[in-house]
Amino acid sequence: MPTLRLLLLSGLASFLFYSCQSDTPAHTEVADTETESPVDTLPAPTPRRLDTLTWHRVERPTQANAPLIRPGAARRAIAPRDTAAPPPAEARLYDLTLKASEYHKIDPTHLAEVRGREGTVVRIPAGTLVDARGEPVTGPVFVELKECYGLADVLLSNIVSETNDDQLLIPGGAVLVRATGNGQSLRLAEGRAVQVEFPASARSGMPLYYGRSGRRQPIRWMAAGPEAVVDNQIYPEAQPMPAYESGPAALNKLVRYPAAADSHTQGTVYVSAVIDEAGRVLTPKVLRGLGSSFDVEALRVVRQSSGRWTPGQREGRFVKVKVLVPIRFTLPETSDLLVRADSTDSPTPPVADEEASAANRQAFRVGQLGWVAAARPRPAAEAVTTLTAAVEPDTHTSVRLVLHDAATIVLGQPTDTGYDFVDVPANKKAVLLGIRYMSGTPYVAVREITTGRHSSEPLSFRETTLAELERLVQELK
Repeated sequence: MPTLRLLLLSGLASFLFYSCQSDTPAHTEVADTETESPVDTLPAPTPRRLDTLTWHRVERPTQANAPLIRPGAARRAIAPRDTAAPPPAEARLYDLTLKASEYHKIDPTHLAEVRGREGTVVRIPAGTLVDARGEPVTGPVFVELKECYGLADVLLSNIVSETNDDQLLIPGGAVLVRATGNGQSLRLAEGRAVQVEFPASARSGMPLYYGRSGRRQPIRWMAAGPEAVVDNQIYPEAQPMPAYESGPAALNKLVRYPAAADSHTQGTVYVSAVIDEAGRVLTPKVLRGLGSSFDVEALRVVRQSSGRWTPGQREGRFVKVKVLVPIRFTLPETSDLLVRADSTDSPTPPVADEEASAANRQAFRVGQLGWVAAARPRPAAEAVTTLTAAVEPDTHTSVRLVLHDAATIVLGQPTDTGYDFVDVPANKKAVLLGIRYMSGTPYVAVREITTGRHSSEPLSFRETTLAELERLVQELK
């Protein structure tokens, strides 16, 4: 009996054990409908599921210069080429009529002097020019100089005689000074300045103005302040004093013993002179000499050294300093004497009085590169008026009012009725000048008027050429 119970319990335990096991998943064999492939052939490709990722099959290598496309990167539509660009605006006409610039190559590590064709002088002290990072420039520098002294040059360079706060000016000339080095624009170092001299005595007493302009906008002016005027005082001392190149010995190498050497004269000629801010020699004069031929030779040597002096300074500024220059004459060897005497047979070329020339010039300390001008505010008028140039305004047209008494150029402001000139002096002879540029063709309108006689003046444009436009503007007085 116990044995039978034991067998029943064992059978029950086995039944429970196998009933707790997981069911084996059913596996259905796929019927092979195709004939069996030979052993030495590749198996047939496995059918691809439609919902699986498919890869692009490259038929040919990608080009090496093909652009990289990042997944998810936004694509920008490429604008079609503009084959129907609008005609150039009025401001582009001034790009065509703008006066040409001069370019001068200088060494920025030495004092440089740039002279324009119309008499402008720009002096740039050593170490004044720096790049965008403020580092001094040591390589070659090209200085751009543009001189606008005549009315035609000013008008055709898009310059007006107004300040940023609409004050009218009496112009004395405008100059553009820019510098480039190593392919980039340069500026002046902090606290440094260049000197700009204007050529005419009529500009004496005029203050300095800096030019301001937006993109394709007329150039207006802002006062630079009294500190811009160069000190014309002549000082007896400076620290350091002016010096000629490597010293007096270098200066005496310029001396040629005169033909009067048969007198066996030796000695020193003392020449008084003024060395200006650019190292030029002004008003050389013999204070104590050895005779006419020696004195003439001493003056020639001092004049020849002009421009090669290092100017004197006071408080960090170049100034005019009076100096006494000794010129020594020693009796040379006989053979050398004959050569030197022959070299002085030709007359010394005449030298202009540089002191008188300097008195007729107006010099300024310019603290920034760009447009600068000598001008003075126009005196308040006894009566003012508002004038309208009656022509339909558009972006291709500009109108100027030129007051004949002082060549003041006033900019017309476009309105619904034309171009307005507000609070201009009344009862003044003037000319209205309209310039239009459309489809590559210039148009011009000129009308002589008296301000205040009529509140509105009509303008009639006619087609012209750039050459005729320039000639017409030059004839304006």
